Amino acid sequence: MAKRSISWKENKVISVETRRGLFVLAQMLRDPYIRFYNTFQTNEDWKSIDLKNCKTLFTVTVTRQFLKCSNISYIKEVQADIDREDLSIWIHQKDGFREIKVWPKTELEKEFIILGSEPGGDLVEKDIWWQPTSKNPTRNHPSGVFDSLLKKDIPLDADDIINKYELTNLSTYPGLNERLYLCNLLNKNVNPYKDLVFDKEISLDYKVAIDIISTKGDIEEKERILNTFFR
Repeated sequence: MAKRSISWKENKVISVETRRGLFVLAQMLRDPYIRFYNTFQTNEDWKSIDLKNCKTLFTVTVTRQFLKCSNISYIKEVQADIDREDLSIWIHQKDGFREIKVWPKTELEKEFIILGSEPGGDLVEKDIWWQPTSKNPTRNHPSGVFDSLLKKDIPLDADDIINKYELTNLSTYPGLNERLYLCNLLNKNVNPYKDLVFDKEISLDYKVAIDIISTKGDIEEKERILNTFFR
């Protein structure tokens, strides 16, 4: 299916193709935040949907590359949910880089580099509706990236925190699309990249997601993945 050209329209309801043939309903918030709903279909006939009856799956920041490369449609028949509140608490990943290995000593073993010089991250507050002013051109925290630090060094076994909050990282195509596909497949909110960040055991269901994360410079492998699952 040919991709449609999409520009940002605050509070616009959209349909996003995850893997080929599976669509999820979402709403654009303040640029670059998108709220995804736990509402999936194999077609784009959403006219009977009331967003107020749909559960939030997660809210994340996305890149322009995600909008440009994903198959996205505006859904005029569905009214935006402007009353719902989104979480203002996030997980901010560590600086730097590190090398990790998944599925060691198996035929699927992969070794690659991810962000974060060490596992884990910090719990931070970041209001998605904040906007700069002449008096406050950046956010309050000295980093300028978030508003305040709530908890430094989230324990790697603090699953109640890790599972509840999203990373501040920008989400891209096709990694976010594959994550959404997995959420529907496994019937829960999952994030393969966050599992890597916190040194969690990596499910074999994540194979395509791990292939996407680990093929940064391999153009041929990236094209194979896109042609197999997303185009």
